[in-house]
Amino acid sequence: MHKKNIFITSTGTNLGKTYCFVEILKELGHRKIIANSYKPILSGFNFDNIVDSDSYKIIQTRNITPDIDHIKDITPWLFQSPIAPSIAAMKENKTLKYEEVLKWCLKKSNINGINIFEGAGGIYVPIEGKKTILNLIKELECKVILIVGNYLGSVSHTISAIKNIQHEDIEIINVIINKNNDNDVNIEDTKSLINSVFNSKVKIRKVFQNDNNDNMSFKKITDDILNSF
Repeated sequence: MHKKNIFITSTGTNLGKTYCFVEILKELGHRKIIANSYKPILSGFNFDNIVDSDSYKIIQTRNITPDIDHIKDITPWLFQSPIAPSIAAMKENKTLKYEEVLKWCLKKSNINGINIFEGAGGIYVPIEGKKTILNLIKELECKVILIVGNYLGSVSHTISAIKNIQHEDIEIINVIINKNNDNDVNIEDTKSLINSVFNSKVKIRKVFQNDNNDNMSFKKITDDILNSF
């Protein structure tokens, strides 16, 4: 069986991983393509207000109203503290073992169809000890969608992340620059600078999180995903 596994990760937090994930799932749904969606680890989860959680938004794309059991099905490791998961686990007296996360994800990755995972934070967020999100991506044999920001310093962060992912021989489907703030950094300049480093060999897409009419971008991103298999 040819695996179709994708991992959505980023250069940091609050850059729009879940926003992009949800829009990709919607576009796949429009094409009658079912994708299995997972976010194994989530920090900052409010058990009294689950509707604002990333996992809730992901499940909503299935046209159901999620409850806590639905959320635990795609996110077994839930932590209330809005901090690094490994630290949250210690503070909340819970366990977070890399091998357990890997075993759970491997089981899901063998399901027929497209399996899409969303990580916690950036590629080097620790899970346990020296094991990070990047280790998980590699062991799952996932292709990557890298979400990056458009802010002062984002070019350096993006170049570093791309080089580290490539160093592990992990295929990058595309890099998505998400304009989700009101700063004055020109998104075209950001794209141009990244392209200049990689000689345009990395596919870069632009999205505008605050633009409700930005559907064409996700059509192209979904095309990139389907053409990668």
